[in-house]
Amino acid sequence: MYSYDTRIRYTECASDRKLTLPSLVNLFQNCSLFHSEDAGLGLDYLEQSRTAWFLLNWQIIVDRMPAFGEQVKVCTQPYDFKGFYGSRNFWLEDESGTIIVKAATLWSYMSLETLRPVKPDLEQMARYGTGERLEMDYAPRKIAVPDSLEPCETIAVRHDMIDTNRHVNNGQYISIAMSLLEQDKPTVKVRQMLAEYKKSAVMGDTFHPYTGWQDGRYYVCLKDDNGNVNVVVVFEP
Repeated sequence: MYSYDTRIRYTECASDRKLTLPSLVNLFQNCSLFHSEDAGLGLDYLEQSRTAWFLLNWQIIVDRMPAFGEQVKVCTQPYDFKGFYGSRNFWLEDESGTIIVKAATLWSYMSLETLRPVKPDLEQMARYGTGERLEMDYAPRKIAVPDSLEPCETIAVRHDMIDTNRHVNNGQYISIAMSLLEQDKPTVKVRQMLAEYKKSAVMGDTFHPYTGWQDGRYYVCLKDDNGNVNVVVVFEP
């Protein structure tokens, strides 16, 4: 298990003084990056090896969001490596050690030269280590997209969305999806979020959002100019 302690910042909060979902994703993402750096498998290693871990999905279950100024522990633990896939849990603990947010992710290790999956070597897996899978109700990896979603105004990819892999950072998709949800229902509180990443977006691309409610869940589907799906995000109030 890898963790770091932090305090919830004002800039990470919404108008209710609670941590936002995109800010939570950033905390978790930073935790996995810190883990990689401290294991000697960070950005320099990936640049030299011309490889990268690509996120395939998120599942986040929120018991409660921490408030502005609250001290929390951000935790992560890989729990399985299979072929070129890696599975990793995240969780957030309050000052009493109570887990207030749980998450599960699936990643694919890719060659940046061929843009094909490659298997991480035994040394990498040993450096990361594995632990027990977090106890939670795991959702299916694939998300079925309803046919009833309605198109929204297009969104151009901006420079501030791009990360070190020259792609739109995974947290940016969540931020876009969350803003579309809040436009539809500003006071909604999210209990669970699911996201399935399908195609990376780059600078110069344009998102074509499709949104709508079905069975009490809010769906956001971002597509490119050719109708290819970049990501599907589902929010459960």
